[in-house]
Amino acid sequence: MRNFEEGRSPATEWFARPGGSNQEILRAMGYAVVDAIVDGILPGDRPFVAETSPFPWRVPTQGRSYREILPEVMGELVPRALNVHHPGYRGHMDSVPLMWSVWGDALIAALHNNMLSAELAPGFTHLEAQGMNWFGQQFGLGENAFGTLMAGGSLANLTALLAARQARFPDVKDRGWDNLPAVALVSAAAHTSFRKAANVMGLGRDRLRMVPTDAQGRMIPLALAEALAQAKSQGQIPFFVGAVAGTTVTGAVDLLPEIGAIARQFGCWFHVDAAYGGAVRFSPDWRHLLSGCEQADSITFNPQKWLWVARTCAMLLVRDRQVLEHTFDRDLPYMDETGLNFGNVTVQGTRRTDILKLWLVLQSLGLAGLAQLLDRSMAQSRQWAQRIAETDEAELVCPPPSTSSACAPGGKPPRPCAIAGNGSGDGGYRCPAGRGKPS
Repeated sequence: MRNFEEGRSPATEWFARPGGSNQEILRAMGYAVVDAIVDGILPGDRPFVAETSPFPWRVPTQGRSYREILPEVMGELVPRALNVHHPGYRGHMDSVPLMWSVWGDALIAALHNNMLSAELAPGFTHLEAQGMNWFGQQFGLGENAFGTLMAGGSLANLTALLAARQARFPDVKDRGWDNLPAVALVSAAAHTSFRKAANVMGLGRDRLRMVPTDAQGRMIPLALAEALAQAKSQGQIPFFVGAVAGTTVTGAVDLLPEIGAIARQFGCWFHVDAAYGGAVRFSPDWRHLLSGCEQADSITFNPQKWLWVARTCAMLLVRDRQVLEHTFDRDLPYMDETGLNFGNVTVQGTRRTDILKLWLVLQSLGLAGLAQLLDRSMAQSRQWAQRIAETDEAELVCPPPSTSSACAPGGKPPRPCAIAGNGSGDGGYRCPAGRGKPS
């Protein structure tokens, strides 16, 4: 048998022993990983991407020591990764994570609970239920608001469409669409996930109608009303209206009060994709940008985008818990059904306890800290917008007020750069959808 102290051992040595006899080697391994992160990944002086050649996939016959593996990770894989800690990083709507959420991921992995059911994640099931209700109330969905974390905004938007289908056509879950002339309407600037969702749920992309936007990328309310009226005149049944709070390209926020009123007028489920822009709800100075979201039946929000939480961390919030429960099968025959099982209210089954790292970030920053960072982001975006306005090198596509994105098409942006994106104070800026690649 290989010498345990040399870091080489049978495969079973790399599991935590119940009696703790191998704690020292596991601790040494953990400390080595922490040192690698702090010393080798977090410093911003590395290039955006140092090495572009593919890393060869190989699986050894015999297992290797962490003392061999970790140097290879740092020397071969890290240089091939995007350096989001670079001071010029333009966040593509993903902020640099607060370190509590990085270490929180390690805690989540070590605890290894499963949000499929309360039996497999008892404490975290209660924590997530409370957290989703709290977030729902922050967005104005009322005291009975409910929701669930999930693996990204795309899945949240799909789930919102499924919930809208359940609310309007409850028999479709069992019988299928059966040529039902249902149509959904979203902004022409909506995320591509809506088109994917229309395909996945069998609605069909032809029945997902794109409503024109104005010069700032906001859905035109009059165009929405006309599209809904036209659909009804053609014998179609509109059942879903999707607005956006923080579009991918310009960061624009749709005119939510007007769109919500029109959706109600035509009897449609009103969804707000606030995956990105929803964060401004936590800034007293800027929460007015999301005025009207309280009319929504459902809201997508991704703390991973602008609340400094490590991916993945996304949620769907709903006003009516029962609709979400009835959207999916409510039976897990191999689990206790007397309490809440989150596996019954989403497409996902097995799921990490990401509520822990979200809770850690909120505990670390507090509401005051969140507001301070968000206000700083908004101030930086306005500084950047002012710089664009003062130069002939670029043109401002979406002037303030908007979210913290400012978009200048084509060419290199004027320097120095100062747009929010990483929240680190290093002068990095955000330019969504690949506008203005890092140089």
